[in-house]
Amino acid sequence: MSYLTQLRTFVEVYRAQNITRAASNLGMSQPAVTAHIQTMETVIGKPLFKRKARGVEPTSVAHDLALQVSTHIDILEQKITSVRSRSNAVMGTVNIAGPAEYLSEVSGPQLANLLQSGNVKVVLHIGNKVDIYQSLDEERVDIAIAASLPDSNRFDFSVLDKEKLMLVMNRVEGKQLFDKDISAKLLNSYNLVTYDQERPLVRQYFQQVFNAPCESNVIAVCPDIRAIASMIRAGIGYSVLPDYLCRNAVSKGELIQLGPIGPENYIYLVWKKGALKHPRIAFAKDVISAFANINLNHGTF
Repeated sequence: MSYLTQLRTFVEVYRAQNITRAASNLGMSQPAVTAHIQTMETVIGKPLFKRKARGVEPTSVAHDLALQVSTHIDILEQKITSVRSRSNAVMGTVNIAGPAEYLSEVSGPQLANLLQSGNVKVVLHIGNKVDIYQSLDEERVDIAIAASLPDSNRFDFSVLDKEKLMLVMNRVEGKQLFDKDISAKLLNSYNLVTYDQERPLVRQYFQQVFNAPCESNVIAVCPDIRAIASMIRAGIGYSVLPDYLCRNAVSKGELIQLGPIGPENYIYLVWKKGALKHPRIAFAKDVISAFANINLNHGTF
């Protein structure tokens, strides 16, 4: 006997961890969802969920079953959706989250291609790493662009682009150091402008290039990397920035690049597990992915 329908219900309950929410997502009644879960528990011979006051908690057996079947269920859903969407225009609003700097400096062709390829509207949600993943978790956005590695237990993702880190300084001080051997010790005597007190990009650069910590005086903290570049162009300190935010300013002499090009970071296209069963989200994912590596191949566009 085939239990495909019950397995599909199980995967939705596993992801939602709530019978009522899963029933709503599936367009089923709550008793029907409960019956499907009971059927699977009978087949497996062990409980799949622990009932709690607010939702359900997967057992270890449920974790194992989800690991084995969820990807296959998603693939089947995507195939069915693909067949359906061939005869139906994709319509609706696509909510996309991402970091302000990448969306503003790089994503133009990706978003334009999406708007031109279907009868869709786009709403952008700007935020930091926490905001982006929380928006996906809470389903306030459909898909996201992120500069940090997603949690593979909660999200599916693909590599969208790459960024290289560049160490840049204001023109006055940068010209004084241009011909010198750049080291962590030397830089630590200059003021730093950074994204936050943890110095994420700066710390990564110092560790991989100098194998030493950054101990510079933090003269300014700003959560918008574009503003950091602007402050340094105006004559304040130094920082480490993604290449797409500073290479033009470097070529114009507005910023001075010091030291070697730093490590590469991946930019990811991220969606919640199971989200591609929705034609609008699958469409957005495919179209944006077609314009991957814009920054990596910045001379192409």
